[in-house]
Amino acid sequence: MTRAGATGVGVVGTGFAARAHLDALRRIPGVDVVAVAGSDPGRTGELAALHGARAYCDTLELLDDPAVQAVHTCTVNRLHAEVSLAALERGKHVLSEKPLAIDGGETARLAAAAERAAEQGIVSGVCFNYRYYPLVAQIREMLASGAYGAPHFVHGHYLQDWLLLQSDWNWRLQESENGASRAVADIGSHWSDLVQHVTGDRIVAVFADLGRLYSTRLRPDGDRATFAAAGGEGGDWVDVDGEDFGSVLVRFASGSRGSFTVSQTSAGRENSLRFQIDAAHAAFSWDQEHADRAWVGRRSEPNLELVRDPATMLPGAARLSHLPAGHGEGWNDALCNLVADFYAAVAGRRAGRAVETDVATFRDGHARVQLVEAVVRSHREQRWTEVQAHREVPA
Repeated sequence: MTRAGATGVGVVGTGFAARAHLDALRRIPGVDVVAVAGSDPGRTGELAALHGARAYCDTLELLDDPAVQAVHTCTVNRLHAEVSLAALERGKHVLSEKPLAIDGGETARLAAAAERAAEQGIVSGVCFNYRYYPLVAQIREMLASGAYGAPHFVHGHYLQDWLLLQSDWNWRLQESENGASRAVADIGSHWSDLVQHVTGDRIVAVFADLGRLYSTRLRPDGDRATFAAAGGEGGDWVDVDGEDFGSVLVRFASGSRGSFTVSQTSAGRENSLRFQIDAAHAAFSWDQEHADRAWVGRRSEPNLELVRDPATMLPGAARLSHLPAGHGEGWNDALCNLVADFYAAVAGRRAGRAVETDVATFRDGHARVQLVEAVVRSHREQRWTEVQAHREVPA
């Protein structure tokens, strides 16, 4: 039952992303989780009961529940467009996991639908949660001040190891569920969104070289959750598509250059997202696995280490930091910051006012999928390829 004045929320999905969203929602005031939908009745019922919500095995039933005012799309990738579009058409606010959809045609339609819905007070967004780390916001504010000059070189990586073994398996290995790109779409999209958000610059062209460690993998008899360890008996050897790793050169609209490497087969790298932004008067570096520290490189003075401390950070960054310095904040906290901003926008629309947030828009989500598609084309054709994301979204 929804409390008076609270926003009723339905979460579609029961996997890693859905559970993370549900945990974040429990920390947000003025929000009540009222429904969960999933394809497995047992798992859905258990998760719904944990959060005091109704369980649905039919997503449309959740979307038609009058108590559901906002929907979190946390399903397999191929269902993102279907769920989010149906929610928008029913007048629900929508926060979608990335990717917004599996191809640029779908994301263009979704971006146009979201902009039409916004005219009716409907809020939408895409879950690029790395934007919401306090020191990421600190670096963004420092660069925006102009005191350090314009960036000229942006570089880094996003490395994981959860698909290193040939017996590692997940639905993302199936193009029908995930889409044509794997590592770039899954984690490269996070890196590219993050650096574009921090610099305020747009990637306009790419040159990519992608690789696959295994052309066949052992698919287990049952489902395996994301990041679950390999093991167990039985299964079938199946062909797999998509890249396990790759390197991408990038060009920005400003003329700045850059590069990033992605891999889901790098032993010992659990979730290593790093970027460095080299500007005229300083360089800025941040590593997600050491999120409470950032590095500032200087030519003629000692280098600096920034520490997450709300007492000393710039205002936009300090608002994202909820604990005193020395009390670690991490991935769940960044996601919670994003969800809180999303529902601040929902509350603002309900009160008849616009609230500015850093939540990625559906247009941003469209642009990130267009970048991934450009990377795939570039690798296939072995040439520089223009990113089409700046072209108009159809009405």
